Amino acid sequence: AGDWLQGPYVYYLYSTYGFGKGEIGQLFIAGFGSSMLFGTIVGSLADKQGRRRACVTYCITYILSCITKHSPEYKVLMIGRVLGGIATSLLFSAFESWLVAEHNKRGFEQQWLSLTFSKAIFLGNGLIAILSGLFGNLLVDSLSLGPVAPFDAAACFLAIGMAIILSSWTENYGDASENKDLLTQFRGAAVAITSGRVQYLLLISMH
Repeated sequence: AGDWLQGPYVYYLYSTYGFGKGEIGQLFIAGFGSSMLFGTIVGSLADKQGRRRACVTYCITYILSCITKHSPEYKVLMIGRVLGGIATSLLFSAFESWLVAEHNKRGFEQQWLSLTFSKAIFLGNGLIAILSGLFGNLLVDSLSLGPVAPFDAAACFLAIGMAIILSSWTENYGDASENKDLLTQFRGAAVAITSGRVQYLLLISMH
């Protein structure tokens, strides 16, 4: 919910602050670029520093991104987009890594893991997305709380999620023998980003 609440209102919020298509485009590019860059290394960092800690970092980073939406200043909003890109990278790496490691550590049956992911796709990417859209519309249109209201609601859901993580999750790590220093990770990321295959996929995603 913390993620789905924001999507429909990002462009609308920027437009109400008086930004044109060019400036809004730059803000979106900054967010996607941040996610692309940090997405290549956050998984490794989460394995080394702890996946539970990475999930908490996701919540904090995204809350800070939501807070920046209250400012009409371009530079502040740009910082928020960068933070949002980092948070998105963590969202699609740290949580699943923690779940798989915790599942195996507790000795659960492997088939349960596929059932968990299928339910997560249905509930998280389906039902929750729909309910979040309806809730966001309620806040903005029905209650007339303004375009920043969904971001405030998202921050509240993120704070609740962080409290649950801190109170009930245990920490787990990746294989220490596979950890590499940051410079090596960035070099690998640069090679991956500049490879023909990645560029081809990026071009496809833009159409």
